[in-house]
Amino acid sequence: MASLSSDQLTDLQADIGITTDESVFTDAELNRLYTRADSDYNTAVYLALRQLMANAVKFHDYTAGQTSVKKSQIFDHLKEQVDFWQKESRTTANQVRIVGSNRIPPRSNLDTDSYPDPKNTSVIYRRK
Repeated sequence: MASLSSDQLTDLQADIGITTDESVFTDAELNRLYTRADSDYNTAVYLALRQLMANAVKFHDYTAGQTSVKKSQIFDHLKEQVDFWQKESRTTANQVRIVGSNRIPPRSNLDTDSYPDPKNTSVIYRRK
């Protein structure tokens, strides 16, 4: 099981925007997120922010006297952070990018006349 060092734990708490007093996530919960992310730091931050965003759905706006609090803004800000860290986690992972493929040889260089292959019934093209 992968475990965060004390420096990584402090960095993770700072990137999530929480304090070290374990009032939001305990150290064990952060280590669990890191394990779930297969020891990928950016994915661990993404998972933590996603959990915070899920809890922020419960917030609502209210007005009391001359005080107006818009707690739904918390959800909006967390959503922006989740989108950012999701992109970060995707760009740092080992991924394959397929940029395109061309037929070889290109069809424009093939003769339109074709003759059957004697070994099988597929078609063989001659170059112009």
